[in-house]
Amino acid sequence: MDLRKLEAFLTVANTGKYTDAADKLFISQSSLSKQMAQMERELGVKLFKKTRNGVELTQAGFDFYSYVRKMLPEYHRAVDRLQMYREGGTYPLRIGSPPLAEEYGFANAFSSYWARNTSVQIDYFERSQEDLIDKLDRHKIDLALLRVDMLDPDKYSYVPLVLDEIVIACSTKHPLSAREHVGLAELRNEEFILLEEKSDVTQIFRRACENQGFYPNAPLHHSRHRMLIKAVQNNMGITALPRRLVSTYLADDLAIVSLKQPLYSTLGLVWLADEPLTPINQKFIDYVCTDFNVNSGLEG
Repeated sequence: MDLRKLEAFLTVANTGKYTDAADKLFISQSSLSKQMAQMERELGVKLFKKTRNGVELTQAGFDFYSYVRKMLPEYHRAVDRLQMYREGGTYPLRIGSPPLAEEYGFANAFSSYWARNTSVQIDYFERSQEDLIDKLDRHKIDLALLRVDMLDPDKYSYVPLVLDEIVIACSTKHPLSAREHVGLAELRNEEFILLEEKSDVTQIFRRACENQGFYPNAPLHHSRHRMLIKAVQNNMGITALPRRLVSTYLADDLAIVSLKQPLYSTLGLVWLADEPLTPINQKFIDYVCTDFNVNSGLEG
């Protein structure tokens, strides 16, 4: 039984659907089904049973899941550890980030660390927050730069790095552009262009609006903040984004309006709570924290 089958098994177990698992693994559903059927034949037990919404683990499957979930990370850590014994070997460090490293200065911190630690081989992934969390869960990355406002503290550990204020961005042609502050309730009849619905920023803003008695009218969503800003500049609507993501554009046709009831979002370096940090991971976190003038709170 190869490791790819074991990783596929974990993905099916975590998603509960062959279709979703196949998408995450970038293989066809039929190929994934065949792999799981072959695994069941090799083990001589049924691992999954069908449900109305997908599949769930049998008792045998749950026992196997508990074992594989612990075994695979141990195997990957051992392989990573052995890298340094190879001739000219390097220490691997896998990092993920949403497409905002430039705006917050993380790209400079990452490249500066790499220049000073050439024995560390950094694999850098730029994905959405949802994809990065999935990669963390599947041990495909060691650390991720994420918005930590809604993370499960029992599942994820993190060091906060940047606290950013959520503001309203609008075209200079919009009436709001003349305002310095605006109350949330005043935005009831505005048309918004927001980040995708699963975005922490969108969820924070939406909940605040609901507390004011309305649901923001957002006919347009996009996963990339740069596209939202372009749409705002074209006067297609207004948006709610962290200040740093807007202010880095320095565009003459873009206005930033603060909320009278401030909202905030925090970015941090995240790892799995039940995974001990390797010395390389901890050294990297400490370096980035020093660069951002933040105390990591980690013991050396």
